[in-house]
Amino acid sequence: NALRLLELSGLGDEGNAIRMNLLAKSGLVDNRVVRDLNILESSIKEAAHHLRNDNLQPALDKHFGLDNLKENEAKQQADGCTIAALLMMNAAMLHQRIANGRWLSGVNDLATVKNATNVVRMTLRQWNTIIGHDFKPVMEPAVRAIEAVEDTGKLAGLERALRHITAEAERIAETYADMGADHAGPLFNRVMGNQASDGAYFTRPVAASIAARLTLDAGGEQDWTDPQVWRDHKIVDLACGSGTLLAAMLTDLKRRAREQGASEPQIAELQKLAVEETIKGMDINPVSLQLAASQLTAGNTDIRYRQMGLHLMPYGPQVDNPAQVSSGTLELLGQKAIVARDGQFENFADDEIASQIVWNQQDDVELEDSVGAARDARIIIMNPPFSNRAKMGEKFSKGIQQSLRSRVDDMEGILVSNDGDMDDFVDKNSVRPLFVALADRCLRDADGILTMVTPTVALCAPSGLNERRILAERYHIHTVLTGRWPREFSLSQNVEIDESIIVATRSKDAKASTRFVHLDKMPVDESAVDDLYRSLLECTQGQIADGWGEVSHWSAERMEAGDWTPAIWRSVELAEAAARFANDGDLKSLNAVGLSPAATGQLLRGSFEPAAAGTPGSFQIVKSKSADSQTTIRSSPDESWTPKKRDEEVRRLNGGTYPEAEQILQKAGHLLITAGQRTSSARLVAVASDEKYVGNGWMPVAGLSSAEAKAVAVFVNSTVGRLQLMRHPGRQIAFPTYSAAEAGNIRIPNVKDTRARQTLADCWERTRDMTVPQFRD
Repeated sequence: NALRLLELSGLGDEGNAIRMNLLAKSGLVDNRVVRDLNILESSIKEAAHHLRNDNLQPALDKHFGLDNLKENEAKQQADGCTIAALLMMNAAMLHQRIANGRWLSGVNDLATVKNATNVVRMTLRQWNTIIGHDFKPVMEPAVRAIEAVEDTGKLAGLERALRHITAEAERIAETYADMGADHAGPLFNRVMGNQASDGAYFTRPVAASIAARLTLDAGGEQDWTDPQVWRDHKIVDLACGSGTLLAAMLTDLKRRAREQGASEPQIAELQKLAVEETIKGMDINPVSLQLAASQLTAGNTDIRYRQMGLHLMPYGPQVDNPAQVSSGTLELLGQKAIVARDGQFENFADDEIASQIVWNQQDDVELEDSVGAARDARIIIMNPPFSNRAKMGEKFSKGIQQSLRSRVDDMEGILVSNDGDMDDFVDKNSVRPLFVALADRCLRDADGILTMVTPTVALCAPSGLNERRILAERYHIHTVLTGRWPREFSLSQNVEIDESIIVATRSKDAKASTRFVHLDKMPVDESAVDDLYRSLLECTQGQIADGWGEVSHWSAERMEAGDWTPAIWRSVELAEAAARFANDGDLKSLNAVGLSPAATGQLLRGSFEPAAAGTPGSFQIVKSKSADSQTTIRSSPDESWTPKKRDEEVRRLNGGTYPEAEQILQKAGHLLITAGQRTSSARLVAVASDEKYVGNGWMPVAGLSSAEAKAVAVFVNSTVGRLQLMRHPGRQIAFPTYSAAEAGNIRIPNVKDTRARQTLADCWERTRDMTVPQFRD
């Protein structure tokens, strides 16, 4: 319980230190590991302090592309000195392991390096020697950081930092190598902070562990002691970041092999095989790739690695040709080996491919290598970027950002020309669906498995309907793991949105139902993940043991129709009821009976402005959605608005009003439906009155008499109405937004019928002055 509270406390470094000490006292983590993790973190901070004291932060911020970040974003993540110190620490610890194991000739141990007269030159010489053999993903980013400091001519701070780093790395390299990804991942994420400027949200290690276990379960029984089985399971992360998902897959593969009787020497060889041959990761950030390489080689003190399947993807303006802008991993969509299958490309005439020039360009060597790495994957597991396309490349100038967006559009065009269904799949706002489409092209046709962390809102929002339909057509959606933990949980670091894990398997046969796992609590460490996993294995339906949550099933027919709404409800009973009401033949939708809500907010904000009550030409609107406004089902106008451009003569000629005001007031209605509100504090989703209003954040419904409007307001506020409205939230689950089209899909009884209208309108009259309690959903 203490660990759980610390997880939620937000105490930062102090909380993490207390947490590690509690873990040690509980026996869950070795005291030596706790000691060395604390040394590691404090050493990185000390080295960064030496660099900062020599005024090296501006140069290192520029080197890592942090100098163009907005001030609030820069504060949320590590500065250039901290990043450089982390890179050098990882490189130094790998250096010590290479030296201790006598893996490479010409590599001295760190005792020699730290005492060298010129520690900077000695370090560079040693690390370049290592790069000449292998380990480039770990060593090269550290070398580049040192070179960036050298270019400033300020070496005193760098010398102090390197002497400190090499001394500490010499002490803790063995422990670090043996501790595994469970502790390395959280440390990296804690030190690096928020990487949202690159669209990167590091996956939390416990979420990665759950995703890995669910993924391997979906692949069926395998003999994990057999090296050939490992070779047959190429695992790819198209946006691997710090490698947490890949490290979790490796950890679970090793766990399964141990359970099947593999010896520790066998495990070591299987890890070497996986890192060198079957685990592949792509990312645009060399820092993240270094962390990924460090995680994948952790937990193995004896094996040297000849190669690693990690690829730095070209992103932004290219060094050798600044006029050419690349879009990172999405460049793979411009490779016919990825996009064109079964001779499809040859069947296209030249003039049918808008970006024909892409095929004629000479491929970059790194990109060519990554094509082979991504193709024919058995498993793709990823937490794809879900940032808005408009925010791509915030480290670059406005011109480069625009070129990046254009380049992504080009990649999308190539994809759609080869797969017409993807025209309805991709989203002009987010890059996430393009990563999902790319994964679909990279997976094996017969038995590919796609696992991804995704915003839960994508599983229910109207904008994602076609994506859901196409995925459910091409895959069996095996498992969706989700949950409701307001303000206390997410699957990614540094985000405050609900997320889910989707596991999908290739399937052209009749599909089984989808398993929905609704969690009521989240594991705080690997031992809790073990407990959850064992409980899930024993539960096929209903309540999961130990209070973890509930398992339910949703039909393949509903999934293929794009109805994945169990993801947003705690109980499948609510999802079932909402679906039943939304398809009830005895009820008609507002749209169907010509009562579509009008989205007047944008028009108001564009041509009108708030004004004092009584201002000539002004009119009242319904605006506020807070707990202190619209507290009763009777509408309470709370602002007056007037046209921004006011001509008194025009107003007099128009009989006391402005033409613009007359135009918008034609949309006014006795009934207004919310356009979105926080589900933990609002009170009503529809209000009505004898007067007609327009709204900002409320959508008027014209065409109803006051009695009909009151009747509809009562019905929409009932459980039946609210369940229908809440089926397709946009933006966030906790603060959903509703489009006019979606609100118009709410089905209502026939309020032209006297009995129905009178019964509901009487309810409105009886309750119109009652303060409605807040939802507290």
